[in-house]
Amino acid sequence: MIKKVALWSGSLVTTILIILAIVFALFFKEKIRAKEIQPQSTILQKISEQKELRVGMLRSLTTLYVDYRNPNVVGGFEYALLKKFSDSLNVKLKIIFANTLPELIEKSRDGKIDLLAAQIKGYPEELTNFDASEAFHPIVQQLVYLKGSAKPYSFEDIKGNLTIPKYSSQSYILRNISTQYSELNWHESDILNQEELLKLVVDKKIDYTIANHNTIAIMQRIYPLLTVAFTVDDNWSQNWYFPKSQDHSLRDKFNHFIKKAYKDGTIQKLEYHYFNHMNKFDYVDTQRFIQAIKQTLPKYQAFFEKYASSNELDWKLIAAISYQESHWNPKAASSTGVRGMMMLTKPTADSLGIKNRLDAEQSIKGGTIYVKQIINRIPDTIPNEERIWFALAAYNMGMGHLWDARSLAIKLNKNPDSWQDVRQILPLLSEEEYYTDLKYGFARGYQAVHFVDSIQQYYMSLVGYLLESELRQKHIDEKFDLISLDFASE
Repeated sequence: MIKKVALWSGSLVTTILIILAIVFALFFKEKIRAKEIQPQSTILQKISEQKELRVGMLRSLTTLYVDYRNPNVVGGFEYALLKKFSDSLNVKLKIIFANTLPELIEKSRDGKIDLLAAQIKGYPEELTNFDASEAFHPIVQQLVYLKGSAKPYSFEDIKGNLTIPKYSSQSYILRNISTQYSELNWHESDILNQEELLKLVVDKKIDYTIANHNTIAIMQRIYPLLTVAFTVDDNWSQNWYFPKSQDHSLRDKFNHFIKKAYKDGTIQKLEYHYFNHMNKFDYVDTQRFIQAIKQTLPKYQAFFEKYASSNELDWKLIAAISYQESHWNPKAASSTGVRGMMMLTKPTADSLGIKNRLDAEQSIKGGTIYVKQIINRIPDTIPNEERIWFALAAYNMGMGHLWDARSLAIKLNKNPDSWQDVRQILPLLSEEEYYTDLKYGFARGYQAVHFVDSIQQYYMSLVGYLLESELRQKHIDEKFDLISLDFASE
C-alpha cells in the first residue's frame, strides 16, 4: 500500500513538473514573440531620443553668413529655416559642413546626417539613394560676366570659358539644355563652388559662370564688377533630401512643416528678412564702399571693435551705421546740426558725455552707446531677430515717431511687432491724412526706411568682404592652380 502511494505521488510530481515546464515554455515563447514584433523606433523617434537633428550643408558664404542680429553666429535663410524646424521637433540643430557634395554624400552613407540641406540633382548617380522634400523657396539661375566685357545675350553669344561647379544645380540645368545649343561647351570644377567661381570671373581667370540670384546678390556687394548677363532658369525651387528608407517619418514631418510654414507666413517672413534688402544694387555706391573698406576703415576699426564689444554689439553693424551717416568722415556735418562719424546731435552728445563730436573715437563711443540704449527700449514683444530694424529706424528719426508708426500699424490692421508691416507704415508719417492724428506729428518715415535698407546693404558688403579676405582668398589661388590643370588635360 505504501509502495502504491509512493508511486502515485511520484507520478503526480512528475506531471506537475511537466505542466509547469509547458507553462513556462509557453510564457517565454510569447514574451520572445512580443519582443520580436515590437515595432522599431522610427527615424523621427530616434532623433527625438537623441535630442539632435544632424543636417549636412555645403560650406559657402551664403550658409556661413554671420548674422548681426546674433553676433558671431552662423546665419542666413537656410539656417534660420532649419532652426525653426529643429525647434518644432524640440531638438538641437547640429550642422555638419562639407566642402563638396561627394563629401556630404559620404557622410550620409556613414550615417552621420539625417537631412541633406543641399541640391543633388546635379549628381544623378546619387539621386536614387535619396528622397526629395517638398519644393520651397524659388531660385533664379543667372549667367554672370565681368562688367566692361562684351555682354552675352544667350548661350549662342558665349565666347570664352564657362565654368560651373561639378554636381551642382547649374550642371543639371546645362545638361538639360545642351541639346538646344550644339556649340555650347563648359567646364565643371569639382574643386571650386559657385562663390569661388564668381571670384574668378572678377579676377579675369574665367569668363562666365552660372549661380543662383541670391548668391550673386551677396557677391555683388563684395565684387560690384560682377554683372548678370541673362537668366538661365527661373523655374527652379529648393529641395532638401533624406537618405532613402522605408521609414519616411522625418521626410513627412519636414514636408508638413514646410506646408505649415507657407500657410502661416513663416517662409515669406524669412525670405523678406534675408533677401528683400538685396533687391536693389547700386554699382557706383558699392564700389565706393569697398574702396572705403580698404582705405579708410583701417583707421577707425579698432574704435568700432572696442566700443561695440563693451556694448555687446557687432562692430561691423556700428561701422555700417557710421558709413551711412558720415562715410567714415570724422569732420562730417549737416545743415541740421548733426556732426561727426556717427552724426550725433548736440543734445544727444551732451547726454552721453561726449564733449567733442568731431573726435572720431568720442563720436563712435557715443553713437554705439546710443544704439545700445535704443535697442534696450524696443518692446520685448518684437522678435529678437527684428529688434535691430526698429532700433535703426528710431536712431534715424527718433523713438517717438517709431511709437507713432506702431500705433498707426494697429489702426491699419497691421502687426506693430513686425518690421515687414511697420516698414510699410513708416512712409505714411509724412502724409497729412495720417500724421495730423499722431502724437509726434509729421516725420520723414521714408528716410528711415532708406536708412535701414542702406545699413543692411553696407553691413552685407562689409561682412562678405571680410569673410572673403579672411577665409577664402587664402586658398583660392591654390585651388585655381588645380582647376587650371583640369583645363589643360581636357
